[in-house]
Amino acid sequence: MDYTKRLNELRQHLATLPCDALLIEHPTHLLYLTGMEVSIGKVVVSQQEACLIVDGRYFEKCCQQTLYRTILSEESALKNWLAEQNIKTVGFDPDKLSYQGFLLLSQSLAPAIAVTPVESPVQKMRLIKDAEEIICLKQAARLGYEGYEYIVSLLQAGITETELAFELEFFWKKRGGKKLAFDPIIAFGANGSMPHYRAGSTRLQSNTSVLIDIGVVLHHYHSDMTRVVYFGTPPTEIQMIYAIVKEAKQRAMELCRPGTLVGELDQTARSFIASKGYGDYFTHSLGHGVGLDIHEPPTLRSHGSFSTQPLQAGMVITIEPGIYLSGIGGVRLEDTILITETGYENLTEPQ
Repeated sequence: MDYTKRLNELRQHLATLPCDALLIEHPTHLLYLTGMEVSIGKVVVSQQEACLIVDGRYFEKCCQQTLYRTILSEESALKNWLAEQNIKTVGFDPDKLSYQGFLLLSQSLAPAIAVTPVESPVQKMRLIKDAEEIICLKQAARLGYEGYEYIVSLLQAGITETELAFELEFFWKKRGGKKLAFDPIIAFGANGSMPHYRAGSTRLQSNTSVLIDIGVVLHHYHSDMTRVVYFGTPPTEIQMIYAIVKEAKQRAMELCRPGTLVGELDQTARSFIASKGYGDYFTHSLGHGVGLDIHEPPTLRSHGSFSTQPLQAGMVITIEPGIYLSGIGGVRLEDTILITETGYENLTEPQ
């Protein structure tokens, strides 16, 4: 990854903000900027210098990178560095710092240094994936799909949801997967009516639907996909809602190109499902961004802060409409989509 390029881009954003330096604490932002994976730390960037402040657990590892000056976290470390750089105002992301954290930060830097909230430019930078990130996302998606094919091959009467989840994790880790992107959603039958169900002790029986929503982390990047298979002969209603969800997803995907507003995708899929009488049973947003986090901006909703966000080449999003019927089960179909200059590329194989 080109961390120098990212630092330079961050400084371009800093030039437009009402502060002399940026304080960044979100662990995923730190990973994006430095390549260092830490649970607690700070990146501080001015136009001239940049530092990474970490505690003793990460100090030696972080000293291996040379783009940021690594400083051992002590009570006065941040204040001393800012004073060295003659910083008068430091900006922070209010979405990532609690009010109590803000008060503590302000008190620790007063009176010489003022603290002001600014919208995080790092989140904006992460919206558009570069070529190396796209390679990582494609590799993660490929490994994710291989895991799906593997657990489908294990379906047999009597196996539990948890057993499949365990086999899946073992399969991925043997092939280089770092960890699960999230707890696998493997839902037999009526369990599928709960969108964020977690694998339990239910055993697979004949003539049962199997909803599989899974993802793996590879090279820090996440995969995400959902499929529904039927162990036996599916009843008419399951076949019908499957066809509706599949068509809704396809209609939204056909709009995936630069310039389309995020809200249009959600509205298109949601309106189609509603036209078939199942509008009240599609109970979540159409999708979300994917990258270093499993859920990133933009959130695909027809209302809210991202609804007027135009798609741009380099964005990676999920499209995942669903219909959920209590006591019967659910159908959700999800693909991970790369927005290209001319349209889109499906990173997860079509079902």
